[in-house]
Amino acid sequence: MTAIPEPPASGQPDPATGRRPLLASRRSFLTLAGSATALAALGCSDDGTGPSMPGEAVVSLPLRTDMDVLKYALFLELLEEDYYVKAVQSGVLSGAVLTLATSVRDHESAHVDALQSALGSAAFGSDDVAFDFGNAYANQANFLATATVLEQTGVGAYLGAIGLIQSKALRTTAGSIFTIEARHTAAFRAYANAGGGPVPNAFESPMTPEATVNAVVATGFVTRGL
Repeated sequence: MTAIPEPPASGQPDPATGRRPLLASRRSFLTLAGSATALAALGCSDDGTGPSMPGEAVVSLPLRTDMDVLKYALFLELLEEDYYVKAVQSGVLSGAVLTLATSVRDHESAHVDALQSALGSAAFGSDDVAFDFGNAYANQANFLATATVLEQTGVGAYLGAIGLIQSKALRTTAGSIFTIEARHTAAFRAYANAGGGPVPNAFESPMTPEATVNAVVATGFVTRGL
């Protein structure tokens, strides 16, 4: 498998939605299974194709191939992208927090574009999933609290999946994305005045794909794709 290419310069966000156009389109629904308190990613089937009909479950754990891991990462990035697109549009954020959320939105969109490009015809997109973040946009404090949990879970998910990647080039790319997600976490923790400060621990804890999948559905945020 080759390295994930840089997203094309022409993939600018849609002025109406803030989303970048899909580089590949394939109808799919993603199945999650759940427990408690965080947001993260999930594994997908390793057959190299998208689902053949709406409603077909495509999640397959454990992750067995690099393609599975790319799909796992893509779901996480789509969730995060959607969260920040809606946050920026909500009118609730202001000042430095709005600036940060806009920057993070663009980072997540770049990650989505790169992963979709790497997956090609096996990629899925924002039309295949939908999210309702409840009262996360009730005020800026709620946004920051949710963003902190979302990013922290993403960090654990990436750290837990990197070792499963066979391609050295893809491991490097995943590691690069992991570092950005960690910086997002620290920034949101700082603005949220989280206990322990922006970087509370000397070491990061990985989350297994099973643990991150279990964490997603319990939030109630996923409304399409189950």
